[in-house]
Amino acid sequence: MNAWPDATRPGEPADATRPWHWLARLDDGGQAPLPLGWNPAVRQWLSWDGSALAPAEAARRFRYLGPALTPAEVAAETAEAEAAALPAQPVDMVPKRDAIRNHLLIFVGSVVATLFLAEKIVQWRG
Repeated sequence: MNAWPDATRPGEPADATRPWHWLARLDDGGQAPLPLGWNPAVRQWLSWDGSALAPAEAARRFRYLGPALTPAEVAAETAEAEAAALPAQPVDMVPKRDAIRNHLLIFVGSVVATLFLAEKIVQWRG
């Protein structure tokens, strides 16, 4: 399946104003996506080596994957994904530093109480 964005315009990108797009070769099963340039003035694909490809031939040989993002778009997408991936801290969750302090205080209190009780038991028996 070629999966071009517009069935009435096979071999042409979804957004003709963008200069670079990702295409995958049909003969290798799309294992190595290629960035190809789109020249809207002459309606041709241009590869990195300067060769041109007509839309009809591109539709026959390639599958359209999508537009190539600019560095600013990649940064915005990454920031958005990172923000969505971090869940908000629950209201009843204690920060790690405070949890460690609380556990240490409980431990120290238990040791002091145990020593106090041990001293009272020793005095009572003796």
